Amino acid sequence: MFLAWKEIRHSKAKFGLIISVVALVSYLVYFLTSLAYGLASSYTNGVTKWKADEIVLTVDSNNNVMMSFMNNEDYDSIDVQDGKRAKLGLFPAVIKDADDDTKDTREEIYVFGIEENSFIAPKEVITSGLEDNEIIADSGLKELGYAVDDNVRVAGTSLTWKIVAFTEKATYQTAPILYANLATWRELRYGSSSSDSFSAVVVQGTATLSSDTPLQVYSISEFISNLPGYNAQVATFSIMIGFLIVIVAFVLGIFIYVLTIQKTSMFGVMKAQGISNLFIGNSVVAQTIIITGIGVAIGLILTLISGYFLGGFVPFAINPLFYIGITIAFFLFSILGGLFSVRAVLKIDPLKAIG
Repeated sequence: MFLAWKEIRHSKAKFGLIISVVALVSYLVYFLTSLAYGLASSYTNGVTKWKADEIVLTVDSNNNVMMSFMNNEDYDSIDVQDGKRAKLGLFPAVIKDADDDTKDTREEIYVFGIEENSFIAPKEVITSGLEDNEIIADSGLKELGYAVDDNVRVAGTSLTWKIVAFTEKATYQTAPILYANLATWRELRYGSSSSDSFSAVVVQGTATLSSDTPLQVYSISEFISNLPGYNAQVATFSIMIGFLIVIVAFVLGIFIYVLTIQKTSMFGVMKAQGISNLFIGNSVVAQTIIITGIGVAIGLILTLISGYFLGGFVPFAINPLFYIGITIAFFLFSILGGLFSVRAVLKIDPLKAIG
């Protein structure tokens, strides 16, 4: 370790450039991974917030919650043992600022119709409540200038709703979610709040259906995987990021290998002075760990800084497990590159090495 750190301090410019390369490639991988994970999460944040196990839809809906039409009779036919069930209405819309027509605040959103006492209601419902024509909105709408007590108009209708609170990470298929009570949702969906219709039943636990009911149970993972474009998006980014990690880690290993081989004459002199192979090998591995550790740490810090400033503009999300896996891959390939170079160094004839 002493020799490795001594050389780094002696050749600051050379090792500074090497560490910069490691930092930049690690920053690239960390940042792209966070973007891919953030985009995938923006599809499902509103669903994962339910912390549910299953969702019940009508058979004819073909797993499309917006084409599922249920009523209280369907709800009563669903039995949940040791769990909970909750009605859900879902429908897309476009909103704009009802108080200022001069601003372009139009935004595509999804309206979730919920019951105030249901487990799928965000915690802000307990604080603010949900009266008719009141909504709780995803905090992403703040970027468009919306604030608490603002009124929004649903495009193409005469409906006007009031924002009573904001909630975090409430998106569905990348669009913000507005939570409303079922009466408000029915007014949007059917033009009347007098019906008992809704879209689905969300279940914590296991749902049991009557034999003659036209309903079907899906696990939450099945429901998410059938969201339009979700699987294709996740598969594309997973393959891209996976290949990127392997290629960058492999290049990093080769980089360390070449760096070590360039010091053949120096190692020859050390062997001629009687320094053991173990000491030389340990110094190479230690130097590899130091270079990789500093570079990866800088790349990770740059990623977190970028996420802080860009979080409101791009779908950026942090997953510690992904970061740990990427870091392990970097260290593994770097150390392997160092070990291969050590193997070559140990075979050096000191007299040949020093010319």
